[in-house]
Amino acid sequence: MKKVACLLYPNFSLYEMVTLTSSLALSFGVTIDYVSSNKSVVISEDGLSCQPTKVLDEMSIEDYSCLILPGMIDFTDAINDDKLIQFLKGLKTSDLVIAAISSAPLLLAKAGLLQDRDFTGGIWENFFGYFNFLQREHFKAQAVCQDGNMITAIGFAHQEFAQAVLRALNLTQEVSFYSRKSIDSEEEFLFRMTPTEFEEFKQVYESSIEQSKKNSSRDTNQDLQKGMEHGLNAM
Repeated sequence: MKKVACLLYPNFSLYEMVTLTSSLALSFGVTIDYVSSNKSVVISEDGLSCQPTKVLDEMSIEDYSCLILPGMIDFTDAINDDKLIQFLKGLKTSDLVIAAISSAPLLLAKAGLLQDRDFTGGIWENFFGYFNFLQREHFKAQAVCQDGNMITAIGFAHQEFAQAVLRALNLTQEVSFYSRKSIDSEEEFLFRMTPTEFEEFKQVYESSIEQSKKNSSRDTNQDLQKGMEHGLNAM
């Protein structure tokens, strides 16, 4: 399938998006581009430094099936990022699955993407009437809301949010995808590779060790050569 893009902006929430992004990448092999307004490092709300892999100007929407917008405690930088809002405005007629969680629907609303659309999110009641782009009559007090290609959710419903997005992308119809089954025996805590899988693991692992040794030896030789050249130049 096509790639997925996840927007990064100051104070973005990791926990709200990783259930979805890890499922896309690890369970379904989907390539994810992490996109920001510029190539500067972006700091998450819990202090993790993240390097965007693309900037908005480099995106070709036709290459993507979904756009993820994580929430943030402090959304002032993102909502006042004209480049970001203009990019979102350009998606009004797109059939891209657009998934926004927590406070991120505010960005969609400012860009006009929630006009006459039902939505939910981590949005204070005080904001209705203060932000003229928020339509109170279309707000739904529920965990996840889907209106066409637009999926919005409350921050604590990150698992339900991930399920809704995966279903919208036709990756799974299993409603219990994230449900934890009860553990009845110690055996269920033991994990084994098949003999073939273990042989493949050993080959990859041992090959990486050999390559690491070669790289280390090469770097040592280069350092020695530079040292000798420096010594000769100093004579």
